[in-house]
This record gives sequence, C-alpha cells and structure tokens, in this order.
Amino acid sequence: MRSSGLRSPSVGSAKAKVLRDGKWSELDASILVPGDIIGIKLGDIIPADARLLEGDLLKIDQLMSISLSMHLRENLSSVTKNPGDGVYSGSTCKQGEIEAVIIATGVHTFFGKAAHLVENTTHVGHFQKVLTSIGNFCICSIAIGMVIEIIVIYGVQKRGYRTGIDSLLVLLISGIPIAIPIVLSITMAIGSHHLSLQVSEVAYHLRSCVAALE
Repeated sequence: MRSSGLRSPSVGSAKAKVLRDGKWSELDASILVPGDIIGIKLGDIIPADARLLEGDLLKIDQLMSISLSMHLRENLSSVTKNPGDGVYSGSTCKQGEIEAVIIATGVHTFFGKAAHLVENTTHVGHFQKVLTSIGNFCICSIAIGMVIEIIVIYGVQKRGYRTGIDSLLVLLISGIPIAIPIVLSITMAIGSHHLSLQVSEVAYHLRSCVAALE
C-alpha cells in the first residue's frame, strides 16, 4: 500500500501515462507517488522528479519553470538526457520517448524544495533593509519636523488650532515615502532586464566556444 502522504498536490489536473498492475493507464499527475513508472514522449510535461530507464536519448527543456529572458532560453533550454539520468518536474520533452521511475513528488521535488525554502525563509534581504532604513529616516525626519513646526506655529507665531493642524497634516502626508517601493521595483526590473541580456550574450559566446572545441 503506497502512502498518500507522498502524493503531489501541486501539479493540478495534468495527466500522466502510468504503469500500474502491469497495465498502462492515464492518471491524474496529482496521485503519482515515488516508485511509479511513467511514459515520457514528445510534448509531455514531466509531472515529478524522475530517473530515466531504458529507452531513447531524451532532449528536454528544463527551464520552463524558471524566469529567464528569451535569449537565455534559446541558448540553454535544450538539454540531452541519457538512460539513468534524472529529470526535474515541470520539464518539457522536446525529443525522444522513454520510461522513467518517479523518485520525488510535490514539495520533495527539486523545484518544490526551492519554492518551500523561499516561502519559509526568515532572512531579510538587502532590498528590504534599504526600504526599512529609508522608512525609518523619513519617520524620524517627519517627527522632528512636526515638533519644530508645533513650537513655531503655537509657541512663536501664536496661530490658531485649525491652521496648525492643516500644516502638520501637509507635512505628515508629503513626508511619507509611498512611491519608493514602486520606483525601486521598476528600477530593479529594468536592471534585471539589462543583466539578463548580458548573461545571454555570455552564454552564447560560451556555447560558441564549446562548439569550436568539439
């Protein structure tokens, strides 16, 4: 009896060709468990981490679930796998036909573990530290400015209550850095795009060098 605790809940309604009880059948990928034998052919999305058995050489795209530029995908997406090699869940078969045995499902897969670590990390990143520092600086500056304004408005100029409140609200609202996360996110996105173009150029040159050596 296979344990249901090892089943994969993350592959949705995708189907997989599975060998069970000596018969091939199409089952939901969500009920696959380690030890199942699956068939992989052109166009199939591999539903879980698996190890290839006897069959043809397999050419797969294992970058489909990774956010990369199109230039980098063109250079690095095609990977050839031999019988005995491991393949990751989410990879797409581009050539060949082979059988494979499931070795990990759900959060136990390569990408599942990576996603789990990202979701449960307690480490504060540099970007968050910068935003926190800017926010603390703005709060301290606003507090000091409001104290000075209160002293000037009510202690020196002897203005009315309503006038002082309006001035304090203007200072408070204008001093809150609401747009900073948006501006920084856009700046980082543009920088990431330029960096991905540079990385794709490096990958292209490396591929050319390998081809020349071969």
